[in-house]
Amino acid sequence: MDVYAIPITDNPGKYIIYRPLRQLAFVGNRAMAEITLALTDDVTSPKPRVDQKVLNFLVSIGFMAPDPFSPVLLDGQFSPTLAVLLLTNQCQLRCTYCYAAAGESVREQLSPDLGYAAIDYVYQNACAQGREGFDVSFHGGGEPTFAWTTLKQCTQYARQKSLKSHITLTSNGVWSSQQTAWIIDNIDGLSLSVDGMPETQDRQRPLRSGRGSSPFVKRTIAELDRHDFPYGLRLTATHPWTLADDVRFLCEETKCQAMQVEPAFNESRGGHGEPDDEDITGFVEEFLEAHSIAEAAGRTLFYSGARFGLVTTMFCTAPYNALIVNANGDLVACYEVASDNHPLSAMSVIGRVKDGEVVPDEAAHRRLHDLMAERRADCRDCFCYWSCAGDCYARAFGPEPGDHLRRKGRCTINQRLMERLILRHIAKSEGVWQGAVYSAPAPTPHEACNIPAQNVSVQNTTSASHA
Repeated sequence: MDVYAIPITDNPGKYIIYRPLRQLAFVGNRAMAEITLALTDDVTSPKPRVDQKVLNFLVSIGFMAPDPFSPVLLDGQFSPTLAVLLLTNQCQLRCTYCYAAAGESVREQLSPDLGYAAIDYVYQNACAQGREGFDVSFHGGGEPTFAWTTLKQCTQYARQKSLKSHITLTSNGVWSSQQTAWIIDNIDGLSLSVDGMPETQDRQRPLRSGRGSSPFVKRTIAELDRHDFPYGLRLTATHPWTLADDVRFLCEETKCQAMQVEPAFNESRGGHGEPDDEDITGFVEEFLEAHSIAEAAGRTLFYSGARFGLVTTMFCTAPYNALIVNANGDLVACYEVASDNHPLSAMSVIGRVKDGEVVPDEAAHRRLHDLMAERRADCRDCFCYWSCAGDCYARAFGPEPGDHLRRKGRCTINQRLMERLILRHIAKSEGVWQGAVYSAPAPTPHEACNIPAQNVSVQNTTSASHA
């Protein structure tokens, strides 16, 4: 049995007794924590004498029942039915936190032929697997609609296949009215990178000229809402923290039902920064307030590192079973590795498109998987083991040997948020949280950037994207 006794940060002597695979949690004192840990030790360990009332309570809530399943890692033959096309490194925005510093490098653009080769590959895999369709997603390093002609050509090419194509786009939403009309007519799903109120949007996501981008995005969202077009919002939160007000604004001004937020701590474009203690506390508190606002409005807000109720063996399906192609023709394991300028490029390139053929590098794929497995094994005693699953490797790893095992501020954020979210659900459940428990279906390909893997769908969980 998997059981964790989590000391409650602001209530010394109290513990969250948490069984993630059983979808069960409640609060107890130190004695209860020791009893539950001892009772769920391996069968050869001596069991403590337990008061009958305590034992009856544990039996009544299902605590003594075995774990219902053991999720399996998706790590077999590389046979993706999702193609992710990283179209360009150019962008009309100059977002203050952009990990790719989009628009600042020599122009790179994925050719239509590279896109066609990737689409052919996933289509053929889908046919071989007897699937009804395949997926194509357009994404960064820059703004995909900047490569407008290629985006349209690849969409048309995918639509001509004999299987159904499901086509999605991750975008900043700064489009012309003609582009908006085409996207509504031709794209199946959309992840929009929008940061909230006009003040926040214009401060964090200005146009290349320095002007605010909020009027353009507002016009786009209004048109999407007018057509009841399915989309999710991807927010980036930075200091000074205004996330609660930003989420309130988006709940009031849009029809969007699902929002994902990720914090950024870098002081300049072109990478990821590390949070200090003040940043960690600021984001955690702001997220929790924003989470309550979204919930009251009937919307879903989540952060990928603290996915309460999710049981998974991997943070994201991308490194395992997505065909991600950048403008250089590299097959990469993460949506963020748009070029060889990325610090993790050396470990992330897992093949090439060469002479129109997709050529995976199984040895490179295995080396990366081994690093990810080693990191996750090192997380075994963490109560986030089944929810963040070792976390996003593009956020957690560094380029130097041994960097994949280092614990950073994001780990602290994940743990603090999970603790608070578990406590919230225990309180809502009048003392014992019991979530829905399902058998573990095989993970399926996901349709936008870094959508978290979902081996088990349970209450209060969803999927969305990194932009």
